[in-house]
Amino acid sequence: MFTVSDNASYAIRQIVARPEIPEGAGLRIDADGNRTSLSIAVSPEPEPGDTVVDAGTDAKLFVSAEAGELLEHKTIDARTDEAGRVQFVLDTLAE
Repeated sequence: MFTVSDNASYAIRQIVARPEIPEGAGLRIDADGNRTSLSIAVSPEPEPGDTVVDAGTDAKLFVSAEAGELLEHKTIDARTDEAGRVQFVLDTLAE
């Protein structure tokens, strides 16, 4: 299991609240073919096999099975860089 920080939940809400994003959209997290890196993109709906994670009010994540394995015991956080761009980062959960 993984967690989503308040900062990441806020960032997701801000991204999917844009007028050009369809109602019910979320951010989809997927793993590359080698399962060594993750990608994140706006998706209008989950793909077959995705797990839908409620990351707070109006903040949904669609997580592929492969990405779910890589996210195990992690916290998804978000930070804003100097240019105002959101960067999602992973932190390891304390056990």
